[in-house]
Amino acid sequence: MEVYSPLVKPYTSSHKKRLGQHFLRDTGVIDRIVRWIKPHSDDTFLEIGAGDGALSLSLAPVVGRLIAIEFDTDCIPRLEAVLQPFESVTIIPEDVLRLDLMHAVPPLMKPDSRLRIVGNLPYNIATAIIEKFMHCSLPVLDMSFMVQMEVAQRITAGPGSRQYGYLSVHCQHHCDVHLGFKVAPSCFVPRPKVHSAMISLRPKQFLQDSGFESDFEDLCKAAFGHRRKTLANSLGKNPLIGPVSNRFLRHANIDGSRRAEDLSVTEFEVLARVYNKEFKKL
Repeated sequence: MEVYSPLVKPYTSSHKKRLGQHFLRDTGVIDRIVRWIKPHSDDTFLEIGAGDGALSLSLAPVVGRLIAIEFDTDCIPRLEAVLQPFESVTIIPEDVLRLDLMHAVPPLMKPDSRLRIVGNLPYNIATAIIEKFMHCSLPVLDMSFMVQMEVAQRITAGPGSRQYGYLSVHCQHHCDVHLGFKVAPSCFVPRPKVHSAMISLRPKQFLQDSGFESDFEDLCKAAFGHRRKTLANSLGKNPLIGPVSNRFLRHANIDGSRRAEDLSVTEFEVLARVYNKEFKKL
């Protein structure tokens, strides 16, 4: 996989370790992100963790509307300064994990525009942010995030691989996922100890019963709760699923001697559907 080398911007903000901040300073990488996501003048972009505006400044001139969320109050003055020329930009100084998205975002969107999400996510809360947006009711077209390479590999991993687990199944059930390009530690200030990568998640356009979705998550968590054990043994340890696990495994035509990491996302969906419709109330 291609690794970008640094062309670092001279300006640096003081980072806060507790916020998991690593500011992207490689102008070549920033340009490539913009080319990769292909912003359009009709798009409304929601940027998570805008920092001091390194990526925001490239997006603002080419999108219909930019909503920049930034929690660090020390970054806000710089962010406001660089984005001041653009009337289509709104800055929300909030913690994205606590923000009521349905209250904050729709009033700021252009009518009939596509909502697209982008961000260089703090390592320590990246998965929490991704899960929040997968479960929100916003009309999201796609999400493009810079995350730790290990997280990117876990999200996009296939069955049978070492990285494949609950996060892989959960994300691939809700979205079409794609691993983008790798970014070296030298492209950030301060330098992280690991490589990063861009990932794309495009929400699938289907509506599932909320009960099914809850059962799907519970079943997948139970299945991966004991990775070294067989699927039958892992599910059997769950107090709610265990009493009927052997029966719905047979009904779904899935061999309980297999391990969770060997099942495809489709097989987990079949298993959850059988459990939800025919065995949950037994």
